[in-house]
Amino acid sequence: MPVNVANTAQEGLPFSLRSRPQVTRVRQVDPRALRAEKPARLQPMKDFDDGYADIVDFIVRITEEIWVDRAVGRIYETYDHACTIYSPYGVVRSVQEVVASTVTTLNSFPDGELHHVNVAWDGDDTQGFYTSHLGFSRSTNLGASNWGLATGRRIAVHFVADCVTRGNFVHTEWLVRDNGAVVRQLGLDPHVVARRIADSLPSAQLVHSSPTALLGQAPRSALLAADDGVESWARVMFDQLWNQRRLDRLGRYFSTDSICHAGGGRVAAGLRNQQALMLMILGAMPDAVMQVDKVTWSDETDGIIVAVRWRLEGSSFAGALFGDCPSNKPVVLNGMSHLRLNGALVVEHWMIFDEIGALAGIYRA
Repeated sequence: MPVNVANTAQEGLPFSLRSRPQVTRVRQVDPRALRAEKPARLQPMKDFDDGYADIVDFIVRITEEIWVDRAVGRIYETYDHACTIYSPYGVVRSVQEVVASTVTTLNSFPDGELHHVNVAWDGDDTQGFYTSHLGFSRSTNLGASNWGLATGRRIAVHFVADCVTRGNFVHTEWLVRDNGAVVRQLGLDPHVVARRIADSLPSAQLVHSSPTALLGQAPRSALLAADDGVESWARVMFDQLWNQRRLDRLGRYFSTDSICHAGGGRVAAGLRNQQALMLMILGAMPDAVMQVDKVTWSDETDGIIVAVRWRLEGSSFAGALFGDCPSNKPVVLNGMSHLRLNGALVVEHWMIFDEIGALAGIYRA
Protein backbone atom coordinates (compact mmCIF):
# COMPACT_ATOMS: atom_id res chain seq x y z
CA MET A 1 0.00 0.00 0.00
CA PRO A 2 1.25 3.56 -0.66
CA VAL A 3 2.52 5.37 2.38
CA ASN A 4 0.76 8.52 3.54
CA VAL A 5 2.23 11.98 3.95
CA ALA A 6 4.50 11.90 6.98
CA ASN A 7 3.22 13.74 10.01
CA THR A 8 6.58 15.51 10.35
CA ALA A 9 5.88 17.33 7.08
CA GLN A 10 2.80 18.89 8.68
CA GLU A 11 4.32 20.09 11.94
CA GLY A 12 3.53 23.73 12.62
CA LEU A 13 1.48 24.25 9.45
CA PRO A 14 -1.33 26.84 9.60
CA PHE A 15 -3.76 24.35 8.04
CA SER A 16 -4.55 20.65 8.11
CA LEU A 17 -3.84 18.25 5.24
CA ARG A 18 -5.80 15.13 4.45
CA SER A 19 -3.97 11.83 4.29
CA ARG A 20 -2.96 10.73 0.80
CA PRO A 21 -0.24 8.61 -0.91
CA GLN A 22 3.35 9.85 -0.86
CA VAL A 23 4.22 10.23 -4.53
CA THR A 24 7.33 11.19 -6.50
CA ARG A 25 9.22 14.24 -5.27
CA VAL A 26 11.13 16.43 -7.75
CA ARG A 27 12.94 18.98 -5.59
CA GLN A 28 16.57 18.18 -4.73
CA VAL A 29 16.27 14.93 -6.71
CA ASP A 30 18.81 13.75 -9.31
CA PRO A 31 17.21 14.41 -12.74
CA ARG A 32 18.39 10.98 -13.91
CA ALA A 33 16.28 9.38 -11.20
CA LEU A 34 13.27 11.34 -12.39
CA ARG A 35 13.75 10.01 -15.92
CA ALA A 36 14.13 6.37 -14.88
CA GLU A 37 11.20 4.02 -15.48
CA LYS A 38 9.55 3.11 -12.19
CA PRO A 39 9.08 -0.58 -11.31
CA ALA A 40 5.92 -0.18 -9.22
CA ARG A 41 2.93 2.10 -8.72
CA LEU A 42 2.91 4.46 -5.76
CA GLN A 43 -0.79 5.24 -6.28
CA PRO A 44 -3.65 3.74 -8.32
CA MET A 45 -3.30 4.71 -12.02
CA LYS A 46 -6.17 2.98 -13.81
CA ASP A 47 -5.92 3.13 -17.64
CA PHE A 48 -2.48 4.79 -17.53
CA ASP A 49 0.38 3.20 -19.46
CA ASP A 50 2.75 0.92 -17.57
CA GLY A 51 5.92 2.40 -16.10
CA TYR A 52 4.46 5.45 -14.38
CA ALA A 53 4.67 5.37 -10.58
CA ASP A 54 2.16 8.15 -9.96
CA ILE A 55 0.69 11.30 -11.46
CA VAL A 56 3.77 13.45 -10.72
CA ASP A 57 5.98 10.88 -12.43
CA PHE A 58 3.61 10.95 -15.44
CA ILE A 59 3.71 14.76 -15.77
CA VAL A 60 7.49 15.02 -15.36
CA ARG A 61 8.35 12.21 -17.75
CA ILE A 62 6.02 13.18 -20.62
CA THR A 63 7.29 16.78 -20.33
CA GLU A 64 10.88 15.51 -20.56
CA GLU A 65 10.06 13.30 -23.55
CA ILE A 66 8.28 16.05 -25.47
CA TRP A 67 10.49 19.04 -24.68
CA VAL A 68 13.94 17.50 -24.04
CA ASP A 69 13.95 14.36 -26.19
CA ARG A 70 11.91 16.16 -28.90
CA ALA A 71 9.43 13.27 -29.03
CA VAL A 72 6.74 15.73 -30.13
CA GLY A 73 4.51 12.89 -31.35
CA ARG A 74 4.10 11.76 -27.73
CA ILE A 75 1.55 14.56 -27.48
CA TYR A 76 -0.82 12.43 -29.57
CA GLU A 77 -0.42 9.64 -26.99
CA THR A 78 -0.80 11.79 -23.87
CA TYR A 79 -3.25 14.58 -24.83
CA ASP A 80 -6.91 14.04 -25.65
CA HIS A 81 -7.74 14.65 -29.32
CA ALA A 82 -10.18 17.41 -28.27
CA CYS A 83 -8.12 18.84 -25.43
CA THR A 84 -8.72 22.42 -24.30
CA ILE A 85 -5.79 24.70 -23.44
CA TYR A 86 -6.42 28.10 -21.84
CA SER A 87 -3.83 30.88 -21.97
CA PRO A 88 -3.85 34.70 -21.93
CA TYR A 89 -3.78 34.57 -25.74
CA GLY A 90 -6.90 32.52 -26.34
CA VAL A 91 -8.21 28.96 -26.29
CA VAL A 92 -6.76 25.92 -28.08
CA ARG A 93 -9.26 23.14 -28.75
CA SER A 94 -7.41 20.26 -30.43
CA VAL A 95 -4.33 18.11 -30.01
CA GLN A 96 -3.12 19.12 -33.48
CA GLU A 97 -2.90 22.75 -32.36
CA VAL A 98 -0.82 21.65 -29.36
CA VAL A 99 1.54 19.74 -31.64
CA ALA A 100 1.87 22.68 -34.03
CA SER A 101 2.60 25.12 -31.20
CA THR A 102 5.22 22.78 -29.74
CA VAL A 103 6.99 22.40 -33.09
CA THR A 104 7.16 26.16 -33.68
CA THR A 105 8.42 26.82 -30.13
CA LEU A 106 11.14 24.18 -30.41
CA ASN A 107 12.20 25.66 -33.75
CA SER A 108 12.41 29.11 -32.15
CA PHE A 109 14.35 27.89 -29.09
CA PRO A 110 16.01 24.63 -30.18
CA ASP A 111 18.65 24.19 -27.46
CA GLY A 112 16.40 24.41 -24.40
CA GLU A 113 17.11 22.82 -21.04
CA LEU A 114 14.33 22.02 -18.57
CA HIS A 115 14.12 22.05 -14.77
CA HIS A 116 11.17 20.84 -12.69
CA VAL A 117 10.66 23.12 -9.68
CA ASN A 118 7.48 21.56 -8.25
CA VAL A 119 4.42 19.50 -9.15
CA ALA A 120 1.41 19.96 -6.87
CA TRP A 121 -1.52 17.58 -7.30
CA ASP A 122 -4.86 16.24 -6.13
CA GLY A 123 -7.61 13.92 -7.40
CA ASP A 124 -7.48 10.24 -8.33
CA ASP A 125 -7.71 7.91 -11.30
CA THR A 126 -11.51 7.82 -11.15
CA GLN A 127 -12.41 11.51 -11.17
CA GLY A 128 -9.15 12.58 -12.82
CA PHE A 129 -5.92 14.08 -11.49
CA TYR A 130 -5.25 17.81 -11.22
CA THR A 131 -1.58 18.87 -11.39
CA SER A 132 0.17 22.22 -11.20
CA HIS A 133 3.63 21.95 -12.75
CA LEU A 134 6.08 24.78 -12.02
CA GLY A 135 9.12 24.66 -14.27
CA PHE A 136 12.11 26.69 -15.40
CA SER A 137 13.86 26.61 -18.77
CA ARG A 138 16.85 28.18 -20.50
CA SER A 139 17.29 28.41 -24.25
CA THR A 140 18.61 30.50 -27.13
CA ASN A 141 16.36 32.27 -29.63
CA LEU A 142 17.74 30.83 -32.89
CA GLY A 143 14.57 30.87 -34.99
CA ALA A 144 11.64 33.15 -35.71
CA SER A 145 9.03 33.14 -32.94
CA ASN A 146 5.75 34.76 -31.95
CA TRP A 147 7.85 37.69 -30.79
CA GLY A 148 9.58 38.29 -34.15
CA LEU A 149 12.74 37.29 -35.99
CA ALA A 150 15.53 35.37 -34.26
CA THR A 151 17.64 37.52 -31.94
CA GLY A 152 20.32 35.00 -30.97
CA ARG A 153 19.78 35.96 -27.35
CA ARG A 154 19.70 33.62 -24.37
CA ILE A 155 16.56 33.55 -22.20
CA ALA A 156 15.57 32.03 -18.85
CA VAL A 157 11.89 31.71 -18.01
CA HIS A 158 9.49 30.26 -15.43
CA PHE A 159 6.21 28.66 -16.50
CA VAL A 160 3.28 26.88 -14.83
CA ALA A 161 1.02 24.35 -16.53
CA ASP A 162 -2.07 23.22 -14.63
CA CYS A 163 -3.51 20.03 -16.15
CA VAL A 164 -6.48 17.74 -15.66
CA THR A 165 -5.50 14.19 -16.66
CA ARG A 166 -7.53 11.00 -16.79
CA GLY A 167 -6.56 7.62 -18.18
CA ASN A 168 -3.20 8.67 -19.69
CA PHE A 169 -4.63 11.74 -21.47
CA VAL A 170 -4.51 15.43 -20.55
CA HIS A 171 -7.87 16.89 -21.50
CA THR A 172 -7.72 20.40 -19.96
CA GLU A 173 -4.78 22.72 -19.32
CA TRP A 174 -4.21 26.26 -18.06
CA LEU A 175 -0.84 27.66 -19.14
CA VAL A 176 0.97 30.73 -17.84
CA ARG A 177 4.48 31.62 -19.00
CA ASP A 178 6.52 34.59 -17.83
CA ASN A 179 6.56 36.23 -21.24
CA GLY A 180 7.36 39.60 -19.69
CA ALA A 181 10.78 38.20 -18.84
CA VAL A 182 11.12 36.58 -22.28
CA VAL A 183 10.36 39.78 -24.22
CA ARG A 184 12.78 41.88 -22.16
CA GLN A 185 15.57 39.30 -22.46
CA LEU A 186 15.09 39.29 -26.23
CA GLY A 187 15.68 43.05 -26.17
CA LEU A 188 12.16 43.91 -27.35
CA ASP A 189 9.73 46.61 -26.24
CA PRO A 190 6.81 45.00 -24.33
CA HIS A 191 4.33 47.57 -25.66
CA VAL A 192 5.35 47.13 -29.30
CA VAL A 193 5.03 43.36 -28.89
CA ALA A 194 1.69 43.60 -27.06
CA ARG A 195 0.16 45.89 -29.69
CA ARG A 196 1.19 43.52 -32.47
CA ILE A 197 -0.25 40.53 -30.60
CA ALA A 198 -3.49 42.44 -29.92
CA ASP A 199 -4.00 42.80 -33.67
CA SER A 200 -3.74 39.04 -34.20
CA LEU A 201 -5.51 37.59 -31.16
CA PRO A 202 -8.10 34.92 -32.08
CA SER A 203 -11.79 35.53 -31.60
CA ALA A 204 -12.06 32.74 -28.97
CA GLN A 205 -11.15 34.50 -25.72
CA LEU A 206 -11.88 33.67 -22.10
CA VAL A 207 -14.83 35.53 -20.60
CA HIS A 208 -14.89 36.02 -16.82
CA SER A 209 -17.46 37.54 -14.51
CA SER A 210 -15.71 38.06 -11.20
CA PRO A 211 -17.42 39.84 -8.29
CA THR A 212 -16.73 43.54 -7.89
CA ALA A 213 -15.05 45.03 -4.83
CA LEU A 214 -18.43 46.39 -3.70
CA LEU A 215 -21.68 44.71 -2.77
CA GLY A 216 -24.16 47.37 -3.79
CA GLN A 217 -22.55 50.54 -2.40
CA ALA A 218 -20.80 48.91 0.55
CA PRO A 219 -17.45 47.12 0.56
CA ARG A 220 -17.68 43.34 0.50
CA SER A 221 -16.99 41.61 3.81
CA ALA A 222 -13.71 39.76 4.23
CA LEU A 223 -13.77 36.11 3.23
CA LEU A 224 -14.14 33.70 6.16
CA ALA A 225 -12.50 30.28 6.31
CA ALA A 226 -14.94 27.43 5.65
CA ASP A 227 -12.74 24.95 7.53
CA ASP A 228 -9.14 24.45 8.70
CA GLY A 229 -7.95 23.00 5.39
CA VAL A 230 -5.33 24.25 2.95
CA GLU A 231 -7.87 25.63 0.46
CA SER A 232 -9.57 27.84 3.05
CA TRP A 233 -6.17 29.08 4.25
CA ALA A 234 -5.11 30.04 0.72
CA ARG A 235 -8.41 31.69 -0.22
CA VAL A 236 -8.53 33.75 2.98
CA MET A 237 -4.89 34.83 2.56
CA PHE A 238 -5.39 35.95 -1.05
CA ASP A 239 -8.58 37.79 -0.06
CA GLN A 240 -6.89 39.54 2.87
CA LEU A 241 -3.84 40.67 0.89
CA TRP A 242 -5.38 41.45 -2.50
CA ASN A 243 -9.09 42.20 -2.06
CA GLN A 244 -9.00 43.72 1.41
CA ARG A 245 -5.71 45.46 0.52
CA ARG A 246 -4.30 44.58 3.97
CA LEU A 247 -0.68 44.45 2.94
CA ASP A 248 0.21 45.13 6.58
CA ARG A 249 -0.86 41.52 7.25
CA LEU A 250 1.74 40.03 4.90
CA GLY A 251 3.82 39.06 7.94
CA ARG A 252 1.00 36.84 9.20
CA TYR A 253 1.57 34.57 6.23
CA PHE A 254 5.18 35.20 5.06
CA SER A 255 8.45 35.05 6.99
CA THR A 256 10.49 38.25 7.30
CA ASP A 257 13.25 36.82 5.09
CA SER A 258 10.92 35.27 2.50
CA ILE A 259 11.58 35.76 -1.20
CA CYS A 260 9.24 36.13 -4.18
CA HIS A 261 10.15 35.18 -7.77
CA ALA A 262 7.60 37.13 -9.80
CA GLY A 263 6.52 37.71 -13.39
CA GLY A 264 8.77 39.85 -15.56
CA GLY A 265 11.82 38.19 -14.02
CA ARG A 266 11.35 40.29 -10.90
CA VAL A 267 12.64 39.19 -7.49
CA ALA A 268 11.46 40.70 -4.20
CA ALA A 269 13.27 39.74 -0.99
CA GLY A 270 11.77 40.56 2.39
CA LEU A 271 8.33 41.79 3.37
CA ARG A 272 8.84 45.44 2.43
CA ASN A 273 9.96 44.64 -1.09
CA GLN A 274 7.13 42.16 -1.57
CA GLN A 275 4.65 44.82 -0.46
CA ALA A 276 6.19 47.18 -3.02
CA LEU A 277 5.80 44.53 -5.72
CA MET A 278 2.13 44.01 -4.83
CA LEU A 279 1.53 47.77 -4.89
CA MET A 280 3.13 47.97 -8.33
CA ILE A 281 0.70 45.32 -9.58
CA LEU A 282 -2.32 46.89 -7.89
CA GLY A 283 -1.23 50.34 -9.05
CA ALA A 284 -1.67 49.17 -12.66
CA MET A 285 -5.28 48.13 -11.98
CA PRO A 286 -6.38 49.97 -8.79
CA ASP A 287 -9.94 48.60 -8.78
CA ALA A 288 -8.83 45.01 -9.32
CA VAL A 289 -10.57 42.03 -7.70
CA MET A 290 -8.67 38.83 -6.96
CA GLN A 291 -10.39 35.55 -7.85
CA VAL A 292 -8.85 32.24 -6.71
CA ASP A 293 -9.81 29.47 -9.14
CA LYS A 294 -7.94 26.43 -7.79
CA VAL A 295 -5.83 25.38 -4.79
CA THR A 296 -3.72 22.23 -4.58
CA TRP A 297 -0.50 21.18 -2.82
CA SER A 298 2.56 18.94 -2.71
CA ASP A 299 4.58 17.31 0.04
CA GLU A 300 8.07 18.07 -1.21
CA THR A 301 11.62 17.36 -0.05
CA ASP A 302 11.96 20.81 1.54
CA GLY A 303 8.43 21.34 2.83
CA ILE A 304 4.79 21.66 1.89
CA ILE A 305 4.13 23.71 -1.26
CA VAL A 306 0.69 25.21 -1.92
CA ALA A 307 -0.23 25.96 -5.55
CA VAL A 308 -2.88 28.57 -6.37
CA ARG A 309 -4.33 29.41 -9.80
CA TRP A 310 -5.75 32.95 -9.75
CA ARG A 311 -7.04 35.91 -11.78
CA LEU A 312 -6.72 39.61 -11.01
CA GLU A 313 -9.34 41.60 -12.93
CA GLY A 314 -10.00 45.32 -13.12
CA SER A 315 -9.42 48.48 -15.15
CA SER A 316 -6.02 49.50 -16.45
CA PHE A 317 -4.20 52.57 -15.15
CA ALA A 318 -1.12 54.01 -16.86
CA GLY A 319 2.09 53.48 -14.94
CA ALA A 320 3.16 50.81 -12.45
CA LEU A 321 3.30 47.25 -13.80
CA PHE A 322 1.99 47.98 -17.31
CA GLY A 323 3.92 51.18 -17.90
CA ASP A 324 2.57 53.76 -20.35
CA CYS A 325 -0.57 51.91 -21.47
CA PRO A 326 -4.13 53.13 -22.17
CA SER A 327 -6.12 53.73 -18.98
CA ASN A 328 -9.65 52.60 -18.09
CA LYS A 329 -9.49 49.47 -20.25
CA PRO A 330 -10.65 46.07 -18.95
CA VAL A 331 -7.67 43.92 -17.99
CA VAL A 332 -7.16 40.37 -16.71
CA LEU A 333 -3.85 39.26 -15.21
CA ASN A 334 -3.78 35.45 -15.10
CA GLY A 335 -1.36 34.00 -12.58
CA MET A 336 -0.12 30.90 -10.78
CA SER A 337 1.49 30.95 -7.34
CA HIS A 338 3.52 28.19 -5.70
CA LEU A 339 4.16 28.95 -2.01
CA ARG A 340 6.69 26.91 -0.03
CA LEU A 341 6.15 26.84 3.72
CA ASN A 342 8.49 26.23 6.60
CA GLY A 343 6.20 25.63 9.55
CA ALA A 344 3.49 28.29 9.76
CA LEU A 345 4.96 30.76 7.26
CA VAL A 346 5.73 31.01 3.55
CA VAL A 347 9.46 31.25 2.91
CA GLU A 348 9.49 31.17 -0.89
CA HIS A 349 6.89 32.30 -3.43
CA TRP A 350 6.88 31.79 -7.18
CA MET A 351 4.25 34.24 -8.48
CA ILE A 352 4.18 33.63 -12.23
CA PHE A 353 2.07 35.85 -14.49
CA ASP A 354 2.12 36.98 -18.12
CA GLU A 355 2.04 40.77 -18.34
CA ILE A 356 2.44 40.65 -22.14
CA GLY A 357 -0.83 38.75 -22.45
CA ALA A 358 -2.51 41.25 -20.11
CA LEU A 359 -1.09 44.19 -22.09
CA ALA A 360 -2.30 42.67 -25.36
CA GLY A 361 -5.78 42.47 -23.84
CA ILE A 362 -5.60 46.16 -22.89
CA TYR A 363 -4.60 47.18 -26.42
CA ARG A 364 -7.28 44.97 -27.93
CA ALA A 365 -10.10 46.39 -25.73
